[in-house]
Amino acid sequence: MRHMKFEQSPFLHVISVDDEYIALYNSLNLEVAFLKKDFIKQYQQEQVFISSDATSERILEQLEGLGLLIKERADGYELYREYQKALDEPAINILYLLLSDACNIRCRYCYFLAPMPHGYQSSLMKKETAIKALDLFTHCVKRSITKGHPEQHIVIYGGEPTLNKEVLLEVLQYIDRLKAKKLLPGKLPITVNTNGILLDKEILTQCKATEVVVAISVDGPKEIHDQMRVYSSGKGTFDEVMRSYRLAQQMGVKTGICVTIDRHNLFRMKEIVRWLADELGAKGMGFNILIENEVDPIVSGEKTQYGEIVAQKLIESFKMARAAGIYEDRMMRRVKNFLDKTPVLSDCGGCGLQIVVSPDGKIGVCQAFCGRKEFFVTEPLETFEPESHPFWKQWRKRSPLANKVCRSCVALGNCGGGCPYNAYRTKGTIYALDERFCVHAKATTHFLIRDLWEKQKERQTANK
Repeated sequence: MRHMKFEQSPFLHVISVDDEYIALYNSLNLEVAFLKKDFIKQYQQEQVFISSDATSERILEQLEGLGLLIKERADGYELYREYQKALDEPAINILYLLLSDACNIRCRYCYFLAPMPHGYQSSLMKKETAIKALDLFTHCVKRSITKGHPEQHIVIYGGEPTLNKEVLLEVLQYIDRLKAKKLLPGKLPITVNTNGILLDKEILTQCKATEVVVAISVDGPKEIHDQMRVYSSGKGTFDEVMRSYRLAQQMGVKTGICVTIDRHNLFRMKEIVRWLADELGAKGMGFNILIENEVDPIVSGEKTQYGEIVAQKLIESFKMARAAGIYEDRMMRRVKNFLDKTPVLSDCGGCGLQIVVSPDGKIGVCQAFCGRKEFFVTEPLETFEPESHPFWKQWRKRSPLANKVCRSCVALGNCGGGCPYNAYRTKGTIYALDERFCVHAKATTHFLIRDLWEKQKERQTANK
């Protein structure tokens, strides 16, 4: 019998899952196989696997079919190059519509207002600007769909968008008309991100009619929330936020909860999940990893510690949310990609997938840069094609799959690269690593592999 030889894929990672088994994991195509450690010892010689009988040959061929092994002297980078080609062209499928760059509260960790230049004059978006922005997005969506990007999203944002109530209502009604004309997909997701304080029956009635998800920021119970989410006087906002949340629930409006993780709630995340389930009846929520704040930055030594703690607390909180029937968005995105075997080219829509329209009609790549208008352009909304602009082309390349430093990382295909804004503020370039997110991505990848193994063992035990 001939002995077949296979080499390790350049993206192979070997991870111990218990005393007896290891996982072979391809960090690019997200395939995983579990084998006894004895098998590896028996058939691996340095970086080469050699079959000795029909059984080992069949197993090695299966591993090669999963991309975990490659034929001897094969290249192994074919799929990697294909994904890199996908980064050559932006495809706009997300619109961030900033109805206001002002806010009615002063959250102590706010990344949006903190970098505003001294003397910055905030404003409200005019109806005409909003309509033009939506029309621009319809053209982008048409081009995006032809490029094979079926999922689009509109995020109505600020500042605080409800400060511009009249235009908010006009925007939602205009979206309904665009859908009716089939200029936007009928099931296009729309989210209004708000602190919740100014929500009223009129806004919520329109949100329900347009099938909007109202994402309200709540950092936990009153004693936690009111430490950070405060008025300029320092008074907490919890009571007003809860009034609006309860009203939205009573009216049958789809709601989600956004929880920003900072010093005030980092060690109480599991408690917050339980509170959201028991007290608010929440079905959907998302933890937000803190974005760099120039007024109150995380100092250098804290960055690594923050990332490590957040990574573990997110995993613990996800397991609790899963048990409570709550969809936790940050972790579930990673779970979905892992199970679908779909690599994440970028975690942030700003990486060549979105346009941000500021209240004054300027068009940008990332909403975090709204204050100084870095990476924003002044172009006519009626004719602008962001896909051909250098900013969007440059940002599309901001991906772990375009960064040689990331090539050997276990989280390569299930990371997305974190926040370009964090990288820019701390390292001076969007192409730098968002190191706090790196820690989270690696820990999450290891968790997903081991969690899958535990579930497989449970099924095997149940079938015995």
